[in-house]
Amino acid sequence: MKKIFTLILMLSTVLTYAQSLTLTYEGNPVNTGDTIEVVVPQLNVTSDYFLDLSNVSDNDVTVIVYKNELEMAEESSALFCVGGLCYTSSSMSSIPFLVAAHTTLAHPHSDAFHLTYTTTAVGTSYVMFTFANYENIDDCVAVTFKLVYDPSGVETAPVANKLRAFPNPASDNVTVEYAISGNPGKTQLVLKNMLGATLYTRALDVNASKVKVDVSEYPAGIYFYSIEIDGRPMVTKKLLVK
Repeated sequence: MKKIFTLILMLSTVLTYAQSLTLTYEGNPVNTGDTIEVVVPQLNVTSDYFLDLSNVSDNDVTVIVYKNELEMAEESSALFCVGGLCYTSSSMSSIPFLVAAHTTLAHPHSDAFHLTYTTTAVGTSYVMFTFANYENIDDCVAVTFKLVYDPSGVETAPVANKLRAFPNPASDNVTVEYAISGNPGKTQLVLKNMLGATLYTRALDVNASKVKVDVSEYPAGIYFYSIEIDGRPMVTKKLLVK
């Protein structure tokens, strides 16, 4: 009887965290927590970047989108359109939209997602979008756009070569492994909730490789952990707390 109960519990956990939604950018699959780097072609010109949103499950899914402007270049703006509506200053899509089972919303479909970005100055912006099942926000996928306008074309930022949390899902303590190359400045681990609010920060020793974080006081749900260097997120990934 105990074995049967354990099996049921394991199956329930798998089903709870089954992912219905996937993303594709320019024909390439996007994993949750990935950063898409794009080069902005010129100043004062609107640029559009499209994501294909797929529902890979057997059920229709009602979706809501959260926007989190992690860092914005001076005099830049990022609006997004999805579900047939465009949102300029809003941090989320106010009206959930339906993605039918085994269906992909892709450009030029009127409900497809796209980011519209404009900048008037040299700099880099980081904008994270989370696509979540309106009925179960743990069922979600998130991606960060790194939008760079730099005429010199010189990339001087250090690189985060590894970021991994285990166990994931976690209920009490989680260990975060990391590796950073280059000569970084102020480096820290940052934990945020679905709305982009910062819950935890910790300075990182670039010569070390792991830290332990107590998540026992956090409500069950989905969170995002990042390595930030001089306030800029290098890589972001998803953490489930149960």
